Amino acid sequence: MEPASFLGASPTKSNIIEILSKKWPLGAKKIYGELTRNYHLLITYQAVHKALKELTENKTLEKKREGYLINREWVTKLGDFSEKLTAELEDFEQKREVKMIQKIKFNNHREFIKFHREFMEEIVKKEKKLKMVFYYRHVPSPNVMSNEELERMRKIMPKISWTILSKKDTAVGRWLAKQWKRMGVEVKLGVDISADRMMILNDYIMNVYTSKEAIKLWDKNYSVKNVKDFDTTIVTKAILNPDYKTIMTILKDKEISSLLRSLNS
Repeated sequence: MEPASFLGASPTKSNIIEILSKKWPLGAKKIYGELTRNYHLLITYQAVHKALKELTENKTLEKKREGYLINREWVTKLGDFSEKLTAELEDFEQKREVKMIQKIKFNNHREFIKFHREFMEEIVKKEKKLKMVFYYRHVPSPNVMSNEELERMRKIMPKISWTILSKKDTAVGRWLAKQWKRMGVEVKLGVDISADRMMILNDYIMNVYTSKEAIKLWDKNYSVKNVKDFDTTIVTKAILNPDYKTIMTILKDKEISSLLRSLNS
């Protein structure tokens, strides 16, 4: 078995390895449950069982009486391969800055929020600090996150410098701005910005797009004169609505991110 055999693996196999790297041993039914519940894969139990069989045959996994777990020999070989690959990548990056643009489509806006929060955590983990600027049509609501998610956010806030620039200046926006400010986020309203939803995270630039219907719904809800009339259930339904698909492009470019941040500094 080659240590690089995981390269080009199907999403099912890759996700199985990720699941078993966190908890083991697990039976086939529990792995199937994890894949459909937490990874949102549309897959049959038979397909999962086939993937487990193939991973066991190529000695990526071991099958014990208690369930499946990752083969220790595979981990050792993978570690040797990873060290060699890391050294080669570091040498390459010293010679040339790698620029990459990627398009990601989410089934609903809630999936994007989850992705973005986890991406923030990943940057803080790797780069030790995070400088963010949000260009938004409206001040986003922190209430779309669960208490657990907000608590995870608060833990990394000391390493984050965060500014939200909102195109609209509304009563609801001012109310939400106070909530962000209590978390240490600077918020400016009524700013002349061209983007409806663009985020700069260190050298990463994210542009987010959603449907015209979703924008109209948010505009209407944010236009109330009294914050008591702001209906949070409308916001929740909108971010969970599968008809309001969210598409994001992400680019890593130090020069462009620096220029964009300077526009409203």
